[in-house]
Amino acid sequence: MSKKNTSLAVDPADLIEGVIQGKAEAQDSWFRTEYPAVYRLCLGFLANHAAADDLAQDAMLHLMDRLDRWDAARPYQAWRTTVVLNLCRDQLRKQGRRQRAEGHLRLVEQQTQLPNPHDSAAGKEIRDVITRALSQLSPREREAFVLRDLEQQATDVVAAAMEVTPATVRSLLTLARRRLRGILAPALAMGPRAAGGSDG
Repeated sequence: MSKKNTSLAVDPADLIEGVIQGKAEAQDSWFRTEYPAVYRLCLGFLANHAAADDLAQDAMLHLMDRLDRWDAARPYQAWRTTVVLNLCRDQLRKQGRRQRAEGHLRLVEQQTQLPNPHDSAAGKEIRDVITRALSQLSPREREAFVLRDLEQQATDVVAAAMEVTPATVRSLLTLARRRLRGILAPALAMGPRAAGGSDG
């Protein structure tokens, strides 16, 4: 579940024609190939595990219903990311405010090495620190951080998905990284137990 699409042999763009034609095998393969990436995006943008679970399922159906609108002249990944990003923005608008970034931690833990992975108590304290840090990013900073640093998409692809310039993406990344460093570095330097005890 934590593997990236790049590790899969199937390119989802190659399955689209079969999906549109209603071929069950193509639809099943497309869903299994795409769901992990769509879920990661929802989790990153919404920063809430339960909300990501719900929206990822809806996003997959939304994408499937609109595959015939995809312009093959545009990279499929960029199109899919934009569709999911817009759905997540709609969800955040409905919520009225961002929720704590507890779900976002799975993304961080999958793609970074946290200390003492077998120490559940220390791990919980570190997760709490990271949660508080991520919750302080603005929605736009978080979008840029998730797409560029966690999903490792090219800056141009991120800019297209966010409908901003590459320079804006780089500025948002600089702010997000600086904010996260400023919050996380002192807390983690104190050690898991001291960091977990701080309310910030």
